[in-house]
Amino acid sequence: MREADHYEKLEGDVVHCLLCPQDCRIRPGKVGFCRVRRNQDGVLVAVKYGRVASYAMDPVEKKPLYHFHPGTYVFSLGAYGCNLRCRHCQNWELSQGDGEDVPFPPERAVETAAAWSDPQRPCIGLAYTYSEPLVWFEYVLDTARLARERGLKNVLVTNGYVREEPLKDLLPYVDAMNVDVKSFSTEFYREVCSGRLEPVLRTVETAHAAGCHVEVTCLLIPGLNDGDEEVERLCEWLAGISPEIPLHLSRYFPNWKMTRPETPVQTLRRAREIAARHLSYVYIGNAWEVDAGDTACPSCGAVLVSRRGFSARRMELEGGKCRRCGRGVNIRDR
Repeated sequence: MREADHYEKLEGDVVHCLLCPQDCRIRPGKVGFCRVRRNQDGVLVAVKYGRVASYAMDPVEKKPLYHFHPGTYVFSLGAYGCNLRCRHCQNWELSQGDGEDVPFPPERAVETAAAWSDPQRPCIGLAYTYSEPLVWFEYVLDTARLARERGLKNVLVTNGYVREEPLKDLLPYVDAMNVDVKSFSTEFYREVCSGRLEPVLRTVETAHAAGCHVEVTCLLIPGLNDGDEEVERLCEWLAGISPEIPLHLSRYFPNWKMTRPETPVQTLRRAREIAARHLSYVYIGNAWEVDAGDTACPSCGAVLVSRRGFSARRMELEGGKCRRCGRGVNIRDR
């Protein structure tokens, strides 16, 4: 544990957490909505600082990041806790559960990534993922600083539910993020996720404006957020930031508290057709029977990066451009 950043002390030893829009006011001995920030005698502490519940060396495509060093690996870490309560959470054992974790200080995390030595699968850095890394803020910030000093990349896989000030503290050390925009509906966020939409949209806009590489994922759930009009509004908003931002439309399967049937493949294909009217790069995830993982040049259609599962192979990509027609593409590469 260590004292948390971004909070204020109130009367009666109550603390006001200023990390995320849940706006928790926490009494002594209690935890906030995320369950991992606790009031200890009038001081807000980060309970899971330096403790890791899951870690692995993952393909960067698994995050998913398709336009950030394709074909490389990132050392991925996650802890318990989350600041949303999505009823369909695919990682609820970590986000909503609690169990065994292990000490993993920032120095060890960075050394593990730096020591990886497989030339066929180079490790470019660290990914803070699996659950919600923003509630692990202090650990992510300290580790990201050390990683940057060692020349390693930092990746966030996040729900984007954070206040602007802590986000701006973290962004100078973040090279790429995938933000899960769960719906373009305020009602969905309130009723399904126990949160709000606006802060998530602001995170995407702020990160992109800061020069961070951003990709967006939306898990399509039948009857809740998969309507043509909502998909259209999501894509119009994203294109207004940049039509070059990659969008990953992901297939839902029943999990945790949600029992709706899985997303039909035709829904994913229809959503991709709508998205392609506005965005240059649209992918379908979590549906292996759909061949929608290749990155094609928006101008000439040449396959820039070919993908099968989480493996990626460069084809007509060279120096951030299409080798065939010369168009610049939004891919950050080695």
